[in-house]
Amino acid sequence: MSKTLFLRLMLSCFVAITSCCLSTARVRAEPQPAPSSATGEPSAKLPETTIVNPERRFDILQYGAVESAKDLDNIPRNTKAIQKAIDACAVAGRGRVVVPPGTFLTGTLVLRSNVTLHLERGAVLLGSPRIKDYPLQKPAKERRYNEYLGTSLIFARAADRVAVTGEGTLNGNSKATNDFLAKRQVEGRRRPTLIWFDECTNISVKGITLTSAGFWTNAYSLCRNLHIDGIRITDSTFMNNDGCDIVDCENVIVEHCDIDALDDAICLKSFMPCGCKNVVIRNNRLRSLCNAIKMGTDSSGGFQNVLIEDNKIHQTGIAGIALESVDGGTLQNVIVRNIVMDVVGTPIFIRLGERKRPIYEGRKKFAARDGQLHDVHISGIVATVDRIKKLNEAERRQHNYDCYASSITGIPGHPVERIQLDDIHVMIQGGKPRSAKDAKRKVPEKSRRYPENRMFGVLPAYGFYIRHAKNVKMKDVHVVITQEDGRPAFVLDDVHASTFENVETKSVSKTPSFSVNPNCTGVALEKD
Repeated sequence: MSKTLFLRLMLSCFVAITSCCLSTARVRAEPQPAPSSATGEPSAKLPETTIVNPERRFDILQYGAVESAKDLDNIPRNTKAIQKAIDACAVAGRGRVVVPPGTFLTGTLVLRSNVTLHLERGAVLLGSPRIKDYPLQKPAKERRYNEYLGTSLIFARAADRVAVTGEGTLNGNSKATNDFLAKRQVEGRRRPTLIWFDECTNISVKGITLTSAGFWTNAYSLCRNLHIDGIRITDSTFMNNDGCDIVDCENVIVEHCDIDALDDAICLKSFMPCGCKNVVIRNNRLRSLCNAIKMGTDSSGGFQNVLIEDNKIHQTGIAGIALESVDGGTLQNVIVRNIVMDVVGTPIFIRLGERKRPIYEGRKKFAARDGQLHDVHISGIVATVDRIKKLNEAERRQHNYDCYASSITGIPGHPVERIQLDDIHVMIQGGKPRSAKDAKRKVPEKSRRYPENRMFGVLPAYGFYIRHAKNVKMKDVHVVITQEDGRPAFVLDDVHASTFENVETKSVSKTPSFSVNPNCTGVALEKD
């Protein structure tokens, strides 16, 4: 695919998504198919609603809910009362279930089609600390993501035009004494998310605060037309506390969110052949002890047509941007632009591997494929590399990762292709200093390993390590390291037909800018 066609494709997708998102709040009777442009390029359609019949109000107090923050005896009563309000709203055709100011202990609540759960300012739905209050949501057909997703505080399956809105809070209660980490829970997919929507369409999650989840904070699997807008995720210090997990979804916008997560802040995952398609991630503020924005690690169906722009990343322990395909999926047509990274362990991590986790749906098994990773354009990156600051004791008990160079790597015989980086500014001011001996280190392949910035160990470059790659273009890339380091800025290994124009490096150790291995061909190092 040419650069021009690639950019036109993504622009078409982005314009269609944006225009739809800014359109009226009218609800369509049925989801509409994704339109195509005059050139046949794909575009996306998102729900046209952020409000579902606000004039129909179902107050949970009128259905018997009582305020309670500690009395566990009230959990069955509140769960039944709030569910009764939700069911009444669904029977009425559509409306808004209102949680007024106050704290309400509850177990799992199941949303229905045409229902908005609205939390007013000061309202808290406080999850039970007991696993028994979160019944296992068994699917008709088991899929591999059901190895992770099984219980939730707020749940919906096969629902249409469903929303969670307001200025209130969903609190997973993981800081209270609980049994979430008991062995039978960890091994039996019983740890509860705060929100899990499975196979739903036309979804809006807006304005709410999510805190103290027992597992992933909010997850969406096999959903279409999803808009996550202006949510806040905080006090995320529990094991595996991802922020937003988008699993095999199509037509998604995540915007204006403020996410502070122990695990990945925004993570696209793919367990099914369909993968994630037509996704926009923009104008978010993100912090993570792991990765800020990640595609993978599960990547069976891949990721296509993704725009990531105008995000601010800070104090992130692993990678600012991680693009990974290791399970046979195709990662293609991805644009990342205008990202500020104020302290990350690694600015950019791009990885094609061959772990090939299985794909199945019920008894149906899908053949494993060779993955592909191509057509990625990253621009307008300003990154500071250093170790992060831990803010509290809970964080200090968790990961303590070092800093690693950015890397772009395929596997032997399967290169990553058409990767373009423009206007990149990286300042390395922390991490363990490395010696000239590290510059000569042979990097293991580890093609079947879990993909992460530290998977190879110390890399022989301090700026970018590029291996098994073809048609890489870098222009106006600036890398500065402020501490002693005996490695070159760039190391190229099995790289072909690639150009590096106006690449500037600065090191107090006066090491070379480039080390190009003899197995590279067609590599041009150009000056303006």
